[in-house]
Amino acid sequence: MIEEFCDWLAATPISEAFKNWNWFVPIVQTVHILSVAIVLTAVYIIGLRLVGVSLGKQSLATVTAKSMPWTWIALGVLLITGALLTITEPTRELLNYAFRAKMVMVLILAGILLIIQLRLRQNPGYWNESPGRRGVARALGVASLVVGASIVTAGRWIAYV
Repeated sequence: MIEEFCDWLAATPISEAFKNWNWFVPIVQTVHILSVAIVLTAVYIIGLRLVGVSLGKQSLATVTAKSMPWTWIALGVLLITGALLTITEPTRELLNYAFRAKMVMVLILAGILLIIQLRLRQNPGYWNESPGRRGVARALGVASLVVGASIVTAGRWIAYV
């Protein structure tokens, strides 16, 4: 069923146009990669703070409040550019297990970021109020760092799987 959808999508006029414009894929990929850099920079700054590696004098709540709007915007850009790249080469993306794994990890990372952001928005000191919360914060920090690196790895493997 997915193969039939890929065949149909690849034959659409928009997909054919994207494939024929030699400039299209490099430009969209460049915007996609720059958006990945924005998201991962925020993820690593927040993740390292949650783990306990402090990189400045601002609180986790302040850093998160400043970086998360850019992160959500960049995730939106990633959704748009990823969709454009998928329209261009649907079989390369949709039938690829590395792509599927990457998408699952992106959802997991977005969930982690949302949990962190919502808790800090309700209470700026939330993750430091008890040893249990500090433990969960460290676990979320490690998870965000590992998932972020895994997303990049899966993204690179799309070309080889």
